Amino acid sequence: MSEKRARLERKNAAVEEETPKKSGSALLNWITAVLIIAFLGLGGYALKDNIKAILPERPEKETTIADLAKEKDMKADEFIAEYGLSDSDVTAKTTESEMLSKITVENYAKYKGQTADELLAEYEIEGANGEMLWQDAYMLIPMSKYAEDMGTTFEEFKEQVALPDEITEKTTLADAQRIVAEQSQAEEAEEETAEDEAE
Repeated sequence: MSEKRARLERKNAAVEEETPKKSGSALLNWITAVLIIAFLGLGGYALKDNIKAILPERPEKETTIADLAKEKDMKADEFIAEYGLSDSDVTAKTTESEMLSKITVENYAKYKGQTADELLAEYEIEGANGEMLWQDAYMLIPMSKYAEDMGTTFEEFKEQVALPDEITEKTTLADAQRIVAEQSQAEEAEEETAEDEAE
């Protein structure tokens, strides 16, 4: 082999060593990309609760009469008539919470598939009857049952919201609200008196 040819082969071999193999490089890039995407995906999944806490929540659409009627295979006007709701006060767009302020105990019990007595017994409500509006009857619920309805115990609820000692498990929701309001007014009056005396 001539010296010239040997030099040429050495030069070509050096160039081949310096040039990266494209197929291997592309495969490495693809694997790296897949790993990054997987890492970001898992990281996002792990942090989703934190992200939800930071971002403002979209308000959930409240259930309407139209939705409730659909669940019972009825039209909104049929639902309104069936549960004794007035057409002038209630429409298909009326929300469930608004409906509960306009429905009687008897009709709410009917909606839930109960009698008025069964409904009142379920909520341990005394001194109410089927003709009362449900919102008024609900104010007679004892605080123990109210706490249970909120998914907690009376002791935990009392501690969480710092209820006054005179509110017991048997105190009605209406009386508890009155006691808290009176205590708040008394505290405000004391603060105003203290400020006046300080001046």
